[in-house]
Parts: sequence; structure tokens; C-alpha cells
Amino acid sequence: MNILSFDVGGTSIKYGIVNAQSEVIFKKSVPTPKDETNFLETVNEIISSNENSFDKISIAMPGFVNKKESCYTYGANLKYSIDFKKINSFDSSKFSIDNDGNVAAFSEFLLHYSTKFSNLIMLTFGTGIGGGIISDGKLLRGSGSAGEIGHMLTSSSIKEYKCNCGKKGCFEASTSAAVWTKECQRLSKKYPQSDLAKKFSEDKLGSILFDKTIKLNSEEEETRNEIITNISNGLVSLFEIFDNEAFVLGGSMSEKPYDLVDLIIEDVTNRFNFPSRIFPAILVSTQRGEAGIVGAALIAQNE
Repeated sequence: MNILSFDVGGTSIKYGIVNAQSEVIFKKSVPTPKDETNFLETVNEIISSNENSFDKISIAMPGFVNKKESCYTYGANLKYSIDFKKINSFDSSKFSIDNDGNVAAFSEFLLHYSTKFSNLIMLTFGTGIGGGIISDGKLLRGSGSAGEIGHMLTSSSIKEYKCNCGKKGCFEASTSAAVWTKECQRLSKKYPQSDLAKKFSEDKLGSILFDKTIKLNSEEEETRNEIITNISNGLVSLFEIFDNEAFVLGGSMSEKPYDLVDLIIEDVTNRFNFPSRIFPAILVSTQRGEAGIVGAALIAQNE
């Protein structure tokens, strides 16, 4: 069974054909449209150009979904609703929709960690932070939309981190990959001759901030430490609630995470103590940028 699989983000839509062995036959991306009409037109064009190449359609969305009604209702980084029943030749038996964090977590768990862990939390760092929670081997959905990790209130800084969702202090407002990039841009403009500025000009990745081989000045180091502190605080809070065995970090940063994991482990070790317990393993997505489209396909295959 081939699945035409979509991983929708606030900035771009990744899509491709995934076969029954969870192999990505091909993948492409397009910018995320700004309204429902253009979004549906884009999806219809992709469907038409891949006609007869797939058996089902599966879409991972960055926010709240109504699986029963095949609708996307809202997300902080994609603020318009989408009724997927409007796509050409819609067939509910051949259509699946889910949250992007859920499908990424399901993919990592099913393909790589089901024999090692029963309780896993996936965090996808991109425009925002997506989340998916595997509890006792199953996706935790709550009443339908559990796992919105990016909108926990976690910031410890005196700064007022304003989130796209409207709240202040959300996890993603202080720690998303978009924030890393924004901070690198700010620091590069302020210190154009710094090692960080030179490295950032080469690859434009915010995760370069976590490269421990780069000599940072005091403000650059303070910025990195603040981001790491906020990430650690979020992970510790999740651990206290879910008692998970592993965190898997994915999203756009997973191609080049540099020393992010080491920095988080160092910070957690230095600031926290867990008597009689072991803090979860922190892993980087094994599927890099494909966890979303593979996960969406797996959800469709297992429904």
C-alpha cells in the first residue's frame, strides 16, 4: 500500500509517497499557503500530479485536528481552519488526518524504539514545537488534542516571551528552532566579526548556536544558556508528569543538532537531582526530516 503523505508546517509542506515498508519513494516541499482556499488548491494539485501512484492520503497538521470530521481546526502557526472533505474526490475510507507531533512520535516509536521503551515523548523543533506522547505503547490523545507541548508555560526568564497562540511564556516561544535562528540573526548583526556570525553566515542554521567548538562571547553564551535552560525546564516538567523513559528530538534541527543534546544533559545534570530515578535518555530523531511524512503514512496504515 502506497500513501500520499503530507507533513504540514507553519512555513512549508513536505509531502511524498511512502510505501508499505515505510520507505520514502520520493519527497518534495512547497511553501505553506496563507488561507484554506489556496491550501486546498495546493493539495489538489499534488494529488492530481500523483494520480494512480497511491492508495490513501494522510495529512499531519501543526495543531488541533478533528479526525472524525476530517478537519484541521486551529494551530498557533497556522491559524485558519481547513475542511479536507473539500478536496477533489474525497473518500473518508482513503483519508487520514492527525497532529504532526503525534505522527512523528508514532513513527519513531513503531519503527525504532518499541522494543526499548514503552513511554516516549517526541518533540519536533521547527517554526514552533510539536509534541507527541507514547504512554504504555500507545499514543496519548486525551479528549483528542493531548500533546501540545509547545504551549506549556515554562519560561523562567524575566523576558516576556509572547507566543503566536496569544499566551506569554510558552515553551515554543522561548525555545523553538525559529527562536534559535532569530537569536543567531540578532547576534550576528550585533557582532558581525564573531565566530558565531561567521559560522551562521555559512549554513544559516540556528542550531549552530549549540556547536561547542565555536568560541562565544559573553552575550552569545548567555543567549545559548538561556535557551538550554528553558529547554531543560520543559523536559524536566514533562518527566515529572509522564515518567517517560526517553525524549526524541526531531524537526528541522535534526539534520544538524550539533551539541544540543550534550548541552541539555550537562544543564540537567548540573541543576537537578533525581533520587532513585533515572532521567530519560535524550535522542535525536533517527528519521531526520522524514519522521512526519513517514509517521502520517503509518497512522493511515494502522487505522
